[in-house]
Amino acid sequence: MSNMIIAASNYIDDVNSITADSEVAALPVENLQDFQIQRVFRTDGATSVQIDVDWKATKIVDFFALIAHNLSITATVRWRLSNDDFSSFIYDSGQVSAWQPVEDFGGSPWGVFRWGGLPTGEETELYTANTFQLLGSPLFARYLRIDITDDSNLEGYIQAGRLIAGPAYQPSVNYANGVEFEFIDNSRVTKSRGGQTFVDEIQKFRVIRFELINLPEDEIFANVFNNIDRIKGISRDVLIIPQPDEPQTWLTQNIYGRIASIQPIRNRALTFYSRQVEVEEII
Repeated sequence: MSNMIIAASNYIDDVNSITADSEVAALPVENLQDFQIQRVFRTDGATSVQIDVDWKATKIVDFFALIAHNLSITATVRWRLSNDDFSSFIYDSGQVSAWQPVEDFGGSPWGVFRWGGLPTGEETELYTANTFQLLGSPLFARYLRIDITDDSNLEGYIQAGRLIAGPAYQPSVNYANGVEFEFIDNSRVTKSRGGQTFVDEIQKFRVIRFELINLPEDEIFANVFNNIDRIKGISRDVLIIPQPDEPQTWLTQNIYGRIASIQPIRNRALTFYSRQVEVEEII
């Protein structure tokens, strides 16, 4: 199993040239730069869209993500990187599914059929819909182009809440045993004098808790202390991918959120350090 991914650096935030060939004026493509995913980008009655990003300088990139989208099971996304204004490309993902399989063939009970192991429509509504693309090795690029096609979209438009592109940190040592996943339900429950139960339902969100262990001093201070704690803190967004080489876990385990509280970095032995991390999902 590959080590987890913590995506904290996002070059989309600082870019001043991001365009789409279709957008609603009140819901522009610049909304993808806002970590509040309820402020969405939406196409103007189009079920396909091309989004172009120009960083004005080369950036090191090995990871993309489209967060909180409304894409159907048959939608495709194509990610491309260029250094010469899209006249040629140094990376081309081809048209890849916007959704990853949630189980291997034969994983469901007898009589329950999943086409290609993809989630059902009902299941996609239970989680924040996210699409990820891992490059495998970092590339230097100035331009990013995203082509989204979703002819089966029942809403008649494409919508997304956040775009992430940049380098992704993979700790040299994976998280310790004991990682925790939890749904938090802050719904208020009251009982009447007659014994009836009344629920003021609130949307659930997920939390992941894990421990980074046995990390060298230089690594944990450069990547966690400086890049995550100092820059992101508890007020900005991060993306956690516990099992990057197991796409069937992405829907349920990957969490786009913020660090719930900053915990101390602890020296455990010699020059090796650890850190408890808790990330609360942004909804």
